[in-house]
Amino acid sequence: MPRHRSLEFVRMERLLHARRVGLAGSAVMCSAALIYLATATAGSAVDAAVIRIPRANGAEAGLPGTGSHPVEVVEEGPGYRVIRHAAGTTRVPASPQRVCALSAADELLAIGLKPVAHSINDGNFPDYLAEPLADVPWIPNVYGAHLPNLEAVVRVRPDLIITRNTSRQTYLQLSQIAPVVVLLDHLVNYRQRLLDVGVVVGRRRQAEARLAWYNAKVSAANAVLHPIVGSRTMAMMAVRPRIYRLFGDQNHVSPLLYGDLQMKRPDLVRNRTWSSTISPEQLLRFDADYLLVAVSGNGEGRRTYDVLRKSFVWSRVPAIRNECTLAVPKWRHWSDSGILGRARGIDDVLRLVSAESIATVNAQADAARNESLP
Repeated sequence: MPRHRSLEFVRMERLLHARRVGLAGSAVMCSAALIYLATATAGSAVDAAVIRIPRANGAEAGLPGTGSHPVEVVEEGPGYRVIRHAAGTTRVPASPQRVCALSAADELLAIGLKPVAHSINDGNFPDYLAEPLADVPWIPNVYGAHLPNLEAVVRVRPDLIITRNTSRQTYLQLSQIAPVVVLLDHLVNYRQRLLDVGVVVGRRRQAEARLAWYNAKVSAANAVLHPIVGSRTMAMMAVRPRIYRLFGDQNHVSPLLYGDLQMKRPDLVRNRTWSSTISPEQLLRFDADYLLVAVSGNGEGRRTYDVLRKSFVWSRVPAIRNECTLAVPKWRHWSDSGILGRARGIDDVLRLVSAESIATVNAQADAARNESLP
């Protein structure tokens, strides 16, 4: 999409602005603006953004960009490629420069491409990306979790939008602004989603190099961790205001802690399929030998943790008794992240078990990436 403010864009912005200030009903104005853009920009890059949208969705259907299934390049030409992904088939720029990252901000930064805007579906943003994206606009959600603020998206004038939003209506609306690619299942298949982002934006080699970096970091970390940890168990729990939650075998913590790093689960984790509240009585049976504690950043969460640390049941946990615990005040990289966030999780585990090894592990990862760079 051209950089200058075209007449169509000016009129689009005015229509969306009218929705905000109440010149007409919000839903009517939003629909009118999008219909106008779809017709007024005929012949531009926008009108070819959506080629096909299948009704099926998800890894079960074997769709590209879901589960372990990579996106597919079905056509390439001068200045463009056609990508088949989770929501359909889309023509994208060969080398997009203004990517609106409604998801995949982590992956974009990992391959050296800074997005022009960022967001995630639930309206919260991982704190570990706050600094590198401090000067990048945030796209909030409106009217519930399924609709990003379209006015904010238009304002950053993207030439590509990446999202994990599964709403068909939202996909159609976003596709009137710029080409849209939908990628799902990033919490478990973060390696494949990294490669997918690289393919979509024309940086396949950079993505492969970053993946080599991550895999080398996992291997180096395991070489340090397993001789020390042996057959002992490890877990992660969160302390929030007046409650404690134990992370079970779910998609946030488990793929890294029990998948990549191959740590052993305590009994209480083995019997949980998701994170859930843990009672003081259960703490008496909590047998974790190593423990990561995600402490809520607000004052009430910290006070809850201080009270817990003074309790009798807390002192009976093996990890506490043997001083094998680590408080993690900024922990969103465990709950919703890509490769960069997962790598920070590895640092947390190393800090718990062998903090002096972090520099060596990271050096080996950097060397692997440098060897793989184009």
